[in-house]
Amino acid sequence: MYGSMRKLPLSFLFLGFLAFCAGQSPSAFAAEHGAKSNGEKSEGSKKEDDNISGGRFEGDPVYVRIVPLTLPIISSNGVEQIVSLIITVHMKDLEKANLLHKNMPRAVDSLLRHLYGGLDEGTLRNGKIVNIPKIKRKAKAAIEEIIGKGTVEEVLVEGVSQRML
Repeated sequence: MYGSMRKLPLSFLFLGFLAFCAGQSPSAFAAEHGAKSNGEKSEGSKKEDDNISGGRFEGDPVYVRIVPLTLPIISSNGVEQIVSLIITVHMKDLEKANLLHKNMPRAVDSLLRHLYGGLDEGTLRNGKIVNIPKIKRKAKAAIEEIIGKGTVEEVLVEGVSQRML
C-alpha cells in the first residue's frame, strides 16, 4: 500500500489533500479543476491560451504575445548592435487572434523581414536609437500581411533593448 503511494506524483497528493478539505474525491476534484493525475493539463486547456489574453466578454480587448525578437544591425563595418523587441498585438477579435496564433511562425518571419531591413537601412532608427512609432507601424503592416488588412488594432512594444557592439 505504501509503496504504491510513493509512485503518485506530489501534485496529485496535494490535490487529494485539497479535495479532502473540500469534501470531494481526489479524482472529482482534479477533473473539476482541469488537472489530470499525471500533472498534465486537461483537453479543455489549450496551448493557444498561453499567448492569447482577453476576449472573454464582448468588447474585451484581445492581445497576442509575440515571441521576443532579436535583430542584428549590420553596417559595412559588420554588426553594430543587437536590438531585442518584445511585442504584443492588440487584435480586432478573438477569431483573428486565434488566426494569428495558428500562423505564428509566418508572422514572426514577416516581422523579422520587415524590421530587419528597416533597422539596417536606418529607416527605423534616429541615428543609433530605434524609432518606436515607426517600428509599431512596420510591425502592424508585417502582421496584416499574414492575417489580413484591418485585423490589427495596435502593436504594443513592451520592451526594447539595444546593445552596441
